[in-house]
Amino acid sequence: MNFFGKIDRYIIRQFLSTFIVAIFLILSITVVFDFSEKLDGFMGKYGAIPSSKEILFDYYLNFIPYFGNLFSPLFVFISVIYFTSRMAYRLEIIAILNAGWSFWRLLLPFMAGATVIAAMSYGLTNWIIPQANRQRLQFESTYFRKGVGSSPNFHLQLSPGEFVFTDLYNQHRNSAGRFCYERLDSNFNLKYKVIAKEGFYDSLTGSWRFYLGVSRRFLSNGNIVSREFENWDTILPLTPKMLQRDVKIVEALDNEELDEFIDIQIKSGSIYLPFYLIEKHSRQSNPISALILTFIAVPISSRKARGGIGIQLAAGVALTFAYIFLQKMTVSFALNGILAPWLGVWLPNFIYVGIGFILAKFAQR
Repeated sequence: MNFFGKIDRYIIRQFLSTFIVAIFLILSITVVFDFSEKLDGFMGKYGAIPSSKEILFDYYLNFIPYFGNLFSPLFVFISVIYFTSRMAYRLEIIAILNAGWSFWRLLLPFMAGATVIAAMSYGLTNWIIPQANRQRLQFESTYFRKGVGSSPNFHLQLSPGEFVFTDLYNQHRNSAGRFCYERLDSNFNLKYKVIAKEGFYDSLTGSWRFYLGVSRRFLSNGNIVSREFENWDTILPLTPKMLQRDVKIVEALDNEELDEFIDIQIKSGSIYLPFYLIEKHSRQSNPISALILTFIAVPISSRKARGGIGIQLAAGVALTFAYIFLQKMTVSFALNGILAPWLGVWLPNFIYVGIGFILAKFAQR
């Protein structure tokens, strides 16, 4: 039997075309609502007024792939429910099964179509969207005072025995107000300390310039060597990336940058580490969810229902909202330390795979 014959191509074509129409419609509605919500900002409510070119290319051109990819697994599910229900209503499913296909064979073109969408989603999530998010978040930060900004009362452990404190770190200016750096020995004795009113990071030289402060070196004989300064350039094992605390920053990092960022947060003992790990696992989980939701949608909609397509669509929407609710709940558990971050992200998919096998078993009858 030809595994990708005329019927397979027909199903894949129907699948992808229905999905494209559905995602186009929801994105059109989303853009309209977003534009109306941000109209005051576009008109200069927060000071600066963006040009039409900036709104179109810097914001919406990067907004569309982000939200399109965010919605894609759920609209895969609704698309499969819709067009498969129509096939069942027109008795096409019965004709295919009577031709000698098993239910598992019928699933093949559906899963092939879902694989195409999942592969596109994976590429978007891990490489294209992070770059797009950089421009989108920068636009929001500039014109709506959102995104990456200032971090107050920042405490950071760079490594065992090395600590940084600052009252306010500004990520636009790479500046730290009321800065303090401390280094301890293995016995937790203070060995070196820098206190300054303000510090600026020079990205060209990789050094810090501190203003109005004092450095103290604590010697083993108990003496203290102090040096007051008006301005002082020095190199510390500290970069602006280590001081970035805004949780949205991870949306603008590609895979390699995200792994490096997480390593820094693990060493520093960041309280936001679960959020960053959830972002990492979500980038792998969300594309896979397109396959899982397709696996569930086919058995739900492959039989002709008495109430027509509406009943099957209602069941599909109910399962969609249940999936979203379960996902939010398990992620919340992960953020609160009840579940491991990877389990909080993947648990809804594991549960829905089990539901899919149960539904497939009944659909074979």
